[in-house]
Amino acid sequence: MMRSEMSPPNHDRQQTLSICMFASFRVLRNGEPIDRELGTKSAQLLKILTANRSKCLPKDLLMEMIWPQTSPAAAATSLKVAAHKLRHALDPDRRTGSSGNWIIVDRGTYRLNPNAEIWIDTEYFRNHYEKGRALFASGSDAAARRELEMAEEVYRGDYLEEDVYEDWTVRCREELRDLYLDTVGRLATLALRREAHEDVIRYCHKIVAADPCREDAYRMLMRSHGALNQVGRVPGMPSAG
Repeated sequence: MMRSEMSPPNHDRQQTLSICMFASFRVLRNGEPIDRELGTKSAQLLKILTANRSKCLPKDLLMEMIWPQTSPAAAATSLKVAAHKLRHALDPDRRTGSSGNWIIVDRGTYRLNPNAEIWIDTEYFRNHYEKGRALFASGSDAAARRELEMAEEVYRGDYLEEDVYEDWTVRCREELRDLYLDTVGRLATLALRREAHEDVIRYCHKIVAADPCREDAYRMLMRSHGALNQVGRVPGMPSAG
């Protein structure tokens, strides 16, 4: 489900810090990528803090997640080093104010600054998906389509694909993939309603590429190919056996 590289949408580019969790992990400061400045452990720390943006994570939990086979004393030192490197990479000039204090350390806990303006692709995706779903349910097709298209656009690939074997990423990856498939399914339905059959076909192929057993997608493909006199181009659904 990988899609082409893209930067945050234009209307969000005024944000100083952007974090992308779909497909490959990327961090942009003032629109410039700084991934290579982070280092492996600092990047992992930022991923975890981003995934838990609303929470204060205790240092013991972070130590166990990032340095599970290390003694507590050594892991505590490594966490301090990683956090220092992360803070420097995010804000090398040590600016004051909410925009410069990206990471908050308080009484043994770490978190992203809740007052800082940070653009995160997964949050952007969820926000537009939820708006689109509500509009879809209310029958506001045109508005629903706009919101769902914005959600679909930012989904460049599965959540943190390079961390597929990290246990803490599994649940979020599966949930976001389900939301993505629901997004594309609703877009296909909206396209079918307005008889935009080429769009229906495009969306349905995305669905079956991710989930070859989606009967609803094959039914829409049959209807749209039929409407375009392309019956012979309907792909066959894999057999259950």
